[in-house]
Amino acid sequence: MLKKNIIANYLGRFYTIIIGIVVLPIYLKYLGAESYGMVGFFTMLISWMMLLDMGFSQVLSRETARLKDKINGLIDIKLSLRSVESMILVLSIFIFFTIFVSSGWISTNWLQTKELSHEVVEHVIQLMGFVLVLRWYVSLYNGVILGFEQQVWLNIYKVTIATFRFIGGLILVIYITNDIFYYFIYQSMVAMIEFMVLKNKVYKNLPKGSFLLPSVDSIKKIAPFALGLAYTSGVWIVFTQLDKLLLSHYIPLEQYGYFTLVVLVSGVIMQFSSPLSQAILPRMTSLLSNGKEKDMLLLYRNGTQFIAIIIFSIVGIVSFYTYELLYAWTGNIEAATWAAPILFWYTLGNAILALSAFQYYLQFAHGNLKYHIRFNTYFPLFTLPIVFYAVTNYGALGAGIAWFGIQLICFLIWPPFVHAKFAKGIHADWLIKDILPSLLLTIAYLFCLKYIDIDFSLYNRFEIFSSLIGLGICLLFLNALTLSKVRVKIKKLIRYKEL
Repeated sequence: MLKKNIIANYLGRFYTIIIGIVVLPIYLKYLGAESYGMVGFFTMLISWMMLLDMGFSQVLSRETARLKDKINGLIDIKLSLRSVESMILVLSIFIFFTIFVSSGWISTNWLQTKELSHEVVEHVIQLMGFVLVLRWYVSLYNGVILGFEQQVWLNIYKVTIATFRFIGGLILVIYITNDIFYYFIYQSMVAMIEFMVLKNKVYKNLPKGSFLLPSVDSIKKIAPFALGLAYTSGVWIVFTQLDKLLLSHYIPLEQYGYFTLVVLVSGVIMQFSSPLSQAILPRMTSLLSNGKEKDMLLLYRNGTQFIAIIIFSIVGIVSFYTYELLYAWTGNIEAATWAAPILFWYTLGNAILALSAFQYYLQFAHGNLKYHIRFNTYFPLFTLPIVFYAVTNYGALGAGIAWFGIQLICFLIWPPFVHAKFAKGIHADWLIKDILPSLLLTIAYLFCLKYIDIDFSLYNRFEIFSSLIGLGICLLFLNALTLSKVRVKIKKLIRYKEL
């Protein structure tokens, strides 16, 4: 089941990435840079929405994975879900009212608009608030489905809803209206459908005919772990999203639209690591709860190797050809010129972040987040002032350089400490055997490309994009050779053909 879930997660995520790559530049063309900046602002708010989640979606995922096979476990899952839903209902009403009331201030005092009227921006922000509340519930239901390890169904569903969200939105802006207000009306309708379908799926997995009232005791039972997650997630979101929030105020909305391209491309790195975490987190938790620590650590290291191969293959090409990639993708010289140097630093920073995330997986599986909480309490005290200074004085480029530097420092400090606490003796092998081979091979590959010196000015956009994909696939294949299992299979295949 684990392999099927990982494959399903990657196919679903790959489809979402591809459809975004194809559709979003067209949005930029038909909506205009400023309206597209509103889409980027909404994307940033979605990230901040995780603050509202308060860790309950992850806790429900962990509780579902832990209880699903136990006696009366499904009843306990249903009770926990009912209790969390009731609590969120009250909070979501408050959140929506707050966004609704403050939308006027945001449109006039925070966002720098030129073409869009303040009235339109205000109404759009109100619609964003409605979608955010629905996404909050969707996040909970996703957590439960992941806990049941039903990723195949979940990814089929995500592919379907992504098609409605992106392709339907594209048809709207091209053939009906490119008014940003009606675009968010449509997105609100899609969010309602998403909410209803996922809720129905979750409750089909739970016992029927047993009406359970919300329980304060149930909340208290999961609250300590949830609050730990909520606190660390909240601090982490502030740390990772503060630059994007500040830039939405300090640069014009048009440039923020270009910055959204940077966020999207660099975010692809985390998109590729997320499907693996969704699959292995429940399995790591399950293995450890059943006393199989060695199997859990083997899964942890194999996951690191897998991510390192994919991440370095993507980062190598994206960071080396930032301008060429952005131009081939958007066809917008102004956007590519402005965003290329910024994308370089964000790409490197996100690559380090994807590898650092494995320390969280290890602590989550153990159900012990005290070190995670402490680190995320004290580290931002040092880093947040740096981010604020970089954004306010050097804009988006300063934010990118600061992001890379902070992630590098974090990687040098944190993994050795976590491994010493939860997996003694593996750090050197984790670093040298699981990560370093792909990194060194990627550097050598890029060194060779530098001396080949491909002149992309001779190619059209399609040829540039195809060439970059081809170079990335070659690098991915070479990095895959760092895995002993891959080399063994290739040798067997060669011997079979010789026979």
